[in-house]
Amino acid sequence: MNNKLFELYSSKWDELCSAMIPILENKDLEIKPTNPLLLSVDNEDDFRNADFRVMFFGQETKDWSAGIEPQYRLNPQHDDDIGFILNIYKEFYNSGYCYIHHGGQFWNGVNRFRKMLGEKYPDKKICYVWNNIVKIGIFEDKGCPPNYIYDVERKYFSVVKEEINIIKPNVILFLTGPNYDNKISDTFGQVTYSALSPFSERELAKISIPDVDVAFRTYHPGYLWRNNIERFFDAIVDEI
Repeated sequence: MNNKLFELYSSKWDELCSAMIPILENKDLEIKPTNPLLLSVDNEDDFRNADFRVMFFGQETKDWSAGIEPQYRLNPQHDDDIGFILNIYKEFYNSGYCYIHHGGQFWNGVNRFRKMLGEKYPDKKICYVWNNIVKIGIFEDKGCPPNYIYDVERKYFSVVKEEINIIKPNVILFLTGPNYDNKISDTFGQVTYSALSPFSERELAKISIPDVDVAFRTYHPGYLWRNNIERFFDAIVDEI
């Protein structure tokens, strides 16, 4: 899996960097891109053999590699850049740092979901991988990037479907909220949303994703924590 992910990113890297250079060099564009979110599966055998292979999506990074890498990496030796960013993913997510030291509403919410799913199915092997529906966020800031950055991503680094084909999750959870449904459509084309009782379609929906057993979209945990997060996760866990 990880070799194929590396090959995927490498095949896109030169064109992505070339398209980003004018944005980085244009002084009139105040908002700059951060590094792309590149995935690395922690234990490929465990993930491949798990009963539940869960890929959960956030919106976009609140910067990526902040405090580690001060700028977007555009070294022509792109293999080094890809490896560097993959190592950041490993150190931040695969090591568990995100739960223990980073916290925040998003990671605390994901941790709550993991606990609830594990308690519901204690005899099942469950593995997780983190993704974002927007792969390139804003340098040193949070929020959805402007269109001039997002459009470059869509044209030169539209990799989410291929990541799914490589990793093969059988459960997908979009913690992105309904306002990012257009980003899901940008990635997967026209998809069908159906409300999961007792919630409205906007609150919690099942989504049809090709070659994925089951997929859900609900709010970002920042919203869920204010509205009884366990109610939402109970419905998802029961449906799984």
